Amino acid sequence: MRLLRLVALVTFTALCSFSLFAQSSLSNLLPKDARSMGMGGSSLVFAEGYGALWGNPAGLANKKSLTLLDSSTWMYVMPTPLNINNIFAVLNGQKNHDETVSILDGIIADNGFGAGEYFGFGWTGDGMGLGLTSITDAVVGGGGLSDSTLEIQSQTNAVLGMAWPIRFGAFELDVGANVRGYYRIETSSGGWEFEPLAEAVMTGSDIYTPIYQNSVIGGFGFSIDAGATLSFGPLGLGFMVRDLADKFAMSESTIERIANSYMVPLGGSVYYSVSPVYTAGLSLRLNKDDPLSATFFAEADDPISLFSDIESVPSKLHIGTEITLFRFLALRVGYNQGYVSFGAGLTLWFVDVNTAMFIEPVAVGDQTVGRGGFVVQAAIRF
Repeated sequence: MRLLRLVALVTFTALCSFSLFAQSSLSNLLPKDARSMGMGGSSLVFAEGYGALWGNPAGLANKKSLTLLDSSTWMYVMPTPLNINNIFAVLNGQKNHDETVSILDGIIADNGFGAGEYFGFGWTGDGMGLGLTSITDAVVGGGGLSDSTLEIQSQTNAVLGMAWPIRFGAFELDVGANVRGYYRIETSSGGWEFEPLAEAVMTGSDIYTPIYQNSVIGGFGFSIDAGATLSFGPLGLGFMVRDLADKFAMSESTIERIANSYMVPLGGSVYYSVSPVYTAGLSLRLNKDDPLSATFFAEADDPISLFSDIESVPSKLHIGTEITLFRFLALRVGYNQGYVSFGAGLTLWFVDVNTAMFIEPVAVGDQTVGRGGFVVQAAIRF
């Protein structure tokens, strides 16, 4: 009966979501998970335990875990020796104003730069999951410093999930759904002009004045994530949809008004939506319980479009491989819609540490370009 009610709720929310496209659309906001980023953005369809709270909720059906803290930090910058040396030189005050501007021009034009932070905690077990997560992502983009903009997105989620394992013979079908209530705040459309902020930092002048005049929008929303996986021995098939929701209200406020009133914007008369993302995937696990094991993933967003444009299939896939040694050391490589990524992980008792270097596709005007970066993640879980 609970499963039937869940299916009815997801179906109703999906039907409501079709009316969203007349609303202003916001981009999906997911954490940069180091394990997934090291494998080209794959493995989310086959997330398990705590990862199922923001990945595929079907993964709540099996793995139990208590995550006291999961923290991830990432930077958008190509970690070349030249970029690293220039960044440290600027931070240490070894570059003058004009040299710093030239360095920023090059970094912004070539890759953009920025940073993000994610933290969360939660419990999963007996087909249920509870968690709290917070994500902040900031990116500077443009043709150079003079026309650059800063875009910031932040979202705090309270998640409740349920999943059911259904076994028939050698097959196992896991079905699950998450309900997320969240508060989202981000820079107003078009972002903030970054040059005045950079100039204030470079010259040591007042930075609060240019910040205070900028605006943000914020409001509360509600979404449902749903998914299923079917496994047969080492093979797995999966599907998930994220951000099934009706429109939600957001209001606008300046940073100065927020600072004076101690109140963030809370809803309003302007409605926004987050478009659902549909993802399907395949997995293959070899020697799962052996000292040396390997897992392969292949996933695609908007899988129906693969059949209408066969030639573009390689540019739409997330492909990844993870090789694990003695269950504590993992090496990863991935292919993210045309770009390569690498990663590694270490598990010692109750501490997980993962890192990845990645290039991800981003839309800039009518083009899709690669934006590079790296991510470091640490978690305490039992």
